[in-house]
Amino acid sequence: MLRGILTLLLFQFIGECFVKLFELKIPGAIIGMVLLLLFLGVRKGSFHALDTSVFWLLRYLPLFIIPAAAGIITQVDTISKEALAILTSLVIGTFLALAFSAKLIDILISRKENR
Repeated sequence: MLRGILTLLLFQFIGECFVKLFELKIPGAIIGMVLLLLFLGVRKGSFHALDTSVFWLLRYLPLFIIPAAAGIITQVDTISKEALAILTSLVIGTFLALAFSAKLIDILISRKENR
């Protein structure tokens, strides 16, 4: 399990280094996740230690959300001022994610049928 957690932390660290090095506006954790996805794609799968660590972290995921929820509660006045922009971005983002997911599933199903 330690190897899996160290793998996750390593990719997050590499993502943070990319952000600092290239002065990107994307969070380092996101870049780290993309790099981990590419690594797992090249490797053609995961390994047991990473799977164990991920399942353990997912079990406690609601605890990681509590600080973000508390931060949102302290910003009620800002959120109410920007409610239309927030709602618009949520709706557009949801539809884009649904469209992308549907297209990806369609591509994956057609690839599987071709094999």
